[in-house]
Parts: sequence; structure tokens; C-alpha cells
Amino acid sequence: MILFPPPHNMTTRNRLCDYSSCRWITLPAQAGFELKEAARRIAATLSARFLVPPEVTAGKPGAGCELLRMERDLRLPPEGYRLETSPDGAQLAAATDTGFYYGLLSFQQLLQIPARVPGVLIEDAPDISRRGYMLDVSRCKVPTMASLKAMIDSLSLLRCNELQLYMEHSFAFAGDERVWYDSSPLSPAEIMELDQYCRARFIELVPNLNSFGHLERWLKLEEYRHLAESPEPWYFAENDTRYQATLAPGREALAFIDRLYAEFLPNFTSPFLNVGCDETVELGHGRSRELCEQYGTHRVYLKYLAGLTELAAGYGRQVQFWGDIILHEPELIPEIPAGVTALLWGYEADHPFQEQCGQFRRAGIPFYVCPGTSTWNSITGRTANMLANIASAARCGSCFGARGFLLTDWGDGGHHQYWPLSWPGIAAAAGWSWNAAAELEAQIPYAVDFAFNPGGDGTLGSCLLEYGRIPEAFAHPGVNCNNFWAILNRPERRGNQTLLQQATRQEVAAALRKLAVWRRRVETHPPKAPRLVLDELDNSSLLAQLALESMAARKGRRLDRAAWNDRLRHVIGRHRDLWLARNRAGGLRESLGVLERFLLR
Repeated sequence: MILFPPPHNMTTRNRLCDYSSCRWITLPAQAGFELKEAARRIAATLSARFLVPPEVTAGKPGAGCELLRMERDLRLPPEGYRLETSPDGAQLAAATDTGFYYGLLSFQQLLQIPARVPGVLIEDAPDISRRGYMLDVSRCKVPTMASLKAMIDSLSLLRCNELQLYMEHSFAFAGDERVWYDSSPLSPAEIMELDQYCRARFIELVPNLNSFGHLERWLKLEEYRHLAESPEPWYFAENDTRYQATLAPGREALAFIDRLYAEFLPNFTSPFLNVGCDETVELGHGRSRELCEQYGTHRVYLKYLAGLTELAAGYGRQVQFWGDIILHEPELIPEIPAGVTALLWGYEADHPFQEQCGQFRRAGIPFYVCPGTSTWNSITGRTANMLANIASAARCGSCFGARGFLLTDWGDGGHHQYWPLSWPGIAAAAGWSWNAAAELEAQIPYAVDFAFNPGGDGTLGSCLLEYGRIPEAFAHPGVNCNNFWAILNRPERRGNQTLLQQATRQEVAAALRKLAVWRRRVETHPPKAPRLVLDELDNSSLLAQLALESMAARKGRRLDRAAWNDRLRHVIGRHRDLWLARNRAGGLRESLGVLERFLLR
């Protein structure tokens, strides 16, 4: 018997409870609308496991026995619950409607055998109170409303209670069509619809709008260039990249952001706002140079953050911000404005979450831990890195009293990873943020099916995990990417050249063999999953093969360039169709353009 996320305390009894004659799911007193709707959805799901479908009532049934009775117990933690199954029916206690919902999800999982459940007593509550997922909708890919709602359903089943959609330009700001015209942005009405959909599933949709850096879509336009820190793109040697993406801190920048907030924030009901403010690499190198030389770059940064905090307060919001910049001068952490929550992000297995959590805890600054799915810039995903990164974040966050856990899913480099590649990471994040001490790697295939692939037999989750292990053939698999993707995408960059030099011919050959074995297994014994998922895996693995063949050619292996280009064109054509199966058309041209640049000349 598997329950996911794994409960903290579960006692099993040597009996099987027969509920075939039970009828009613009885709601607690003062049940809210969201709980009533959730109970009805779960009852509909359970109906396939009963001869007579269970019914939901908020009253006391006059006839028929109770399948599940809910009663409030205010002594339990806010999201905790106690579930006990016995021959006379199941009893569920919780202090809040959220706790009842999570108990209902456990009861749903217990009913694996039609109309029968094992005898158990479960007492459970999460280790981290805010358990979120952040999807990048600014780098090419904006999902359709149907895809977003399906994602919200899955997150809710995994007990995530926070969702953020990372935005730079992908909201339809009126009068700024030149910024978002080719992006298929989310409209105000769609945000309100998603907000309501999330609320009905015990999820809070937190607005996320980068308000300092990463604003290149705005600042490249003539009418906004006067707001840029760098009037012309500034070369950042460490990243071998040119930037013109950061606002020059000051009144004009705050007035611009205030205008965006006035249009954006009222569409959300959450009291929080993620203002971003990460990777402001140009700060102090352009218009703010003298100011930063006089006061220090990070004090100038903090002053601007304080200005954003004041703006957000005017809209009834508490600020979250990415904590990377202030960590360059950690002695200033205590000067972070009151009420602001730091988001500590790091995407490698060895990221120093323990050290960083300690720094913010000692300063009394609330914080989240923010690992990643390890899927972007990878084609295949990076399973070992993903598991270690997420587990470390959850355990350090739980130990140091993190306010929240936010799994990030970025779209760098054209957002070419397909949605199913993120499912194991989302499941792992949900499991460990609920129960940080759990040994749950073996349960991830079950969780993938439970949340994303109903009716599956566990083979899809195992297949996805194994696919992400192909980069482990390399002793130096890359940072924030895997190395064969990096070589394909930006072979001229110094860091990618270093990865190429570190990789051996034997490692490339081993990776190609691992990929061939994986593809053969999927073709001969496909996992039980929808056709779309299998097609996505097939096209992804074809791109991975092309990337590895390109890498092998750089190590001396012969390559038929014309045939390689033909196969890449086939991948590009399928990528167009697969993209449109889940996502809007906006951003597709840009994503395809990245793939087309891979063609060998």
C-alpha cells in the first residue's frame, strides 16, 4: 500500500474493511464551498469502485450507513488530519477545510480495491506550510487554459497549495501590445478564472511579475529604453552574454512598475506578490554607477526593493523576492525591509541551502527554499541532480523553519523540454516538502500516475526517471544544463567548450548506448500513457540522439551532415505540432528558431 505524500504516522491493522454497503460521505459542520466541491469531485472519482456510487451530504443522513464521516477537531494542526478506517466506516478529523481535503485525498488512495480499504490510523501534517510550484510562462511557452487547469488539478492532488506563473511580458497589458504581441499572453479575465479555479482546489495563485531585472522585452523598445540601466546592451563576461534587461533604480522605474501593478495585481486574490529582482547583473555599470559607487551596489538594490515593497503594500500585498543578489553581501540581510520574504534559489545537487537558510534565519528574515525540476537546457532531464537538489532544499527548509518551498520550472534556451519531463520533479517536491524525512524515490512512479497519468501502472514514472539518467554517463554533466544540450545550443561559449573538452569519446559512446537501450525499451514495451505523452518522449529522445551524435562528431566520429540536418528538420516539424497540443502559438516561432540554429552549415 502506497500513500503519497508519505504520511508521518500510519498504523496498519491486520484487517480489510468492506464498505460495499456504505453510501454517505458526510461533511463537517460549517464546510466551505471549496470543501463541498472537492468532496463531490472525489466521490465522482470513487464511484467506479462501488456498485452504488457514494454520495456527499452536509446534513445527517436519515438512512444508509456512512462511508466516511468528517468531524472538526480544533486541536489538530491547520493542514493536518487524522483518518481512521474501521468496519463501521471511516472517520476523518481536521481543524480546517484544507485538512479535511488532504484527508479525503488519502482516503481516495486507500480505496485501491473496489469498496474495500485496509484498516489504518493516519495522523499527518506537512513539514512546510507553503508548498508551491512556479512555471516559467515568459520564455516562449504559455500553456492553454485547458493545460493550466489540468496542471492545477494535478498539483492539488499532490497537496501543493501555491502556484506562481513567472511573468516578464506575458500578461496582456493594455496599450503595450508591442511588448507581448507575439507571446499569446494571459488576459485579466483568464487570470481571474485561474485564480478561482485554484481557490476551489485549495491552491493560492500568487502573482509573479519581475520588477527589476529580466525586462529586456520592455527595455529594447525605444519608448522604454530611458528606463534601462544600460542604454546599450552591456557585456557580462562571466556569462559571455550581453544584457539590457535591468531597470535603472529610481523614481521613474518605480512609477513604471506602479503602472504595471495597478493593471496586474487586482486580478489576483492572493495577499502576496513575487517581485523577482534576480540577476540584476547590469546594476552599477550604467546609469546608477555613481549612486552605487557612493552608497554601495547592494544598498542601492535594497533601497529599490524597499520602494517596491511600499508600492506592493498600497495594493495590499506582501513581497517575495529572489534572494541571490543580497547573498553577495550577506551582512546586509538584516536590512531587508520588514515583512519581505526571501526566495533562496539554487538548482544543483550541492547548492548550499543549509548555509543560506542559516543566514536568513539568524537575521529573522522569512524565507522559502526554491530548487528546480532540472529539466530546462537538458532535453532529457537530470534525474540524479533533480532528486538531490529537491531533497536537500526540503530537508534544510524543514530544519531551519522555512516559510515555504517553491519548485521552479524554467524555460531557458527555447523551452524545449516537454511537460511530462517535469512530472517526477513535481512529485518529488510535493512529497519531500510534505514529509522531508521520507524515503520516497521508489514511490515517485506511483505519484506520477496518481497525479498526472490516471490509470497508469507506474511504468511511465520509471521511464521518465530513467530517461533523465542518460546524462550520468558523463563525469562532468554540466551546471544548470546537461553537457550535450549545451554543446548543441551554444557551442561557442567558453563554458560549453570546457564541457566538450572534459567529455571523453568513451562517455559519449556510453550515453548513446544508454539512449538506444532506453528508446528500444519504450518502443517494444511502451509505458501505459496517452499517445501525446509517448509522442513527446519520442521526439525528445530523437533530439537527444542528434545532440549526442553532434558531440561525438566533435570527438572524431564521422557524421553525415545532410542526413543529420534532415532528421533535425523532422524533429522541428514534430515539435511544432506537439507544442500546439498543450500550448498557445505565441513563442513557438522563437522556440523553433533556436532549433533551426542547430542546423549544420
